[in-house]
Amino acid sequence: MLRRRIAVTAALAVAGALAASAPALAGQQGPPPLPTAANGATVERVASGVPTPTAFAFAGETVFAGSGPVEEGNAPTGLFTLANGQATKVPGTPRFVFGLAWSNDRLYVSAGDRIIAYRGWNGTRFAGSRVVRRANSQLKSFNGLAFGPDGRLYSGVGLDPRFDGSRRDPARYARTVVSMRPSGRGLRIVARGLRQPFQMTFPEGATSPYVTDLAQETPRRRVPLDQIVVARQGDSFGFPTCVRFEADDCSAHDDPLVTLPRHSSPMGIASLGETLYVSLFGGLEPQKPAVVTIPVAGGEPTAFLTGFVAPVIGLAINGNQLYVGDVTGSVYRVAVS
Repeated sequence: MLRRRIAVTAALAVAGALAASAPALAGQQGPPPLPTAANGATVERVASGVPTPTAFAFAGETVFAGSGPVEEGNAPTGLFTLANGQATKVPGTPRFVFGLAWSNDRLYVSAGDRIIAYRGWNGTRFAGSRVVRRANSQLKSFNGLAFGPDGRLYSGVGLDPRFDGSRRDPARYARTVVSMRPSGRGLRIVARGLRQPFQMTFPEGATSPYVTDLAQETPRRRVPLDQIVVARQGDSFGFPTCVRFEADDCSAHDDPLVTLPRHSSPMGIASLGETLYVSLFGGLEPQKPAVVTIPVAGGEPTAFLTGFVAPVIGLAINGNQLYVGDVTGSVYRVAVS
């Protein structure tokens, strides 16, 4: 698989990471092979046609999937529903989607430059929508979304590539996880010092989000470790003052829950019981994308879904079913318990 950086955020390098899948798929006839689950459960292909799948949400029987920018070509992107093996574009929704959250009969969509709340879903389209929060000069963009038990909406703030590395970003909300009321008001910084907080989840009983955070991937420099953090109110994880090249670096700052191998690039994250499920764009081994499990309390990652022919991004759990998408445009489903 040829390594190269892909853009997973509009005008941003979300992953700061890894590979496109075209070489691995060259000459292939039909859909890519199914990945394999470590628990022996059957993996299904739910649908195809979701390029750069970034996030999922569930409303009754409806499965929503978001798609970010594609690196090449003009494939349709944005918000889709998945049914009968097909992905159907939802009319009147954004061109790109970086986060989804369903709450109180509304679908909240991170379109990068804004968060939109959609209402009145009838199985085909929404009756209306309104922008609850816009990005601005002090907040570059929004990544993934999740509602906390406090009823507030949480999001990671997107990277401004002009200030990547050691340069100080003057924007007030740069390198933070933020929360707000569902109306978009009451914006509040939760945690600081995160280069690219991408997706998040609240395990059962948790009052703070568990967040995937992507490190730099600059070939000319020593590559830092990726990490998953528990973003508690007031935490500071050190970036860019301190960058973790070893797990015990940055002792003057708050510690991540776990550090991950260089180039693993954690993307989607979800939880069931005491287990986190994380999609690794690059994988635990070079160029071997995977979904891994990690104890909610922290610990070593263990491969759960392997055998992907292309990098994996979006991941979510609905009931006991895990959904994950890769950049071939396929979305897969497998029982995790």
